[in-house]
Amino acid sequence: MNRARLLFSVAVLAALTGCGFETTLPDTATMPPGALATNGDIDVRSLTVAAFDFGQPLRGQPARAADGIAALDYMGGRLNTAPRWVDMSPLYREQMLHARELMRKYIGISESASSQAVVDTMLALAAAYRADDQAATQRLLTNPIFTVSPTVVTARLADIPLMPIVNAATTHADQFSTDFDT
Repeated sequence: MNRARLLFSVAVLAALTGCGFETTLPDTATMPPGALATNGDIDVRSLTVAAFDFGQPLRGQPARAADGIAALDYMGGRLNTAPRWVDMSPLYREQMLHARELMRKYIGISESASSQAVVDTMLALAAAYRADDQAATQRLLTNPIFTVSPTVVTARLADIPLMPIVNAATTHADQFSTDFDT
């Protein structure tokens, strides 16, 4: 009788193992060397930039906004794919993905755009704004990652309101990275 129960239990567990759902990892970019003015730990720097930039309304600073969006998009994927962050609360990792979605929606970035395209475009846009290179800025604002006109993207980059969900996600993740490094 015990042997029959054991065999039945093994058969049920084996059947249930096949019933699991397949999960796909979020799209994740890589950051180029020296991005976000660091030659050190780009993950920690990205979390710090995103937490600082989105911890208050960001007005009249489109270069800083573009850097923050690049950092947020990068870390939204990185926290969910890099073994380094496996000890971070799954809630914080999910919050970062949600924050990435919200920011993309606010700015007018396609939800289907690859994270690499978003990061590359935002970093280049930040550099163009800093260099006051109008031609490069206009060219980048017509990138297919955007779902709205260049005028709308420009206006939104110049006026990012405090977004509590984005603020909470970036603050939680940044705090974890600070605690993790000490």
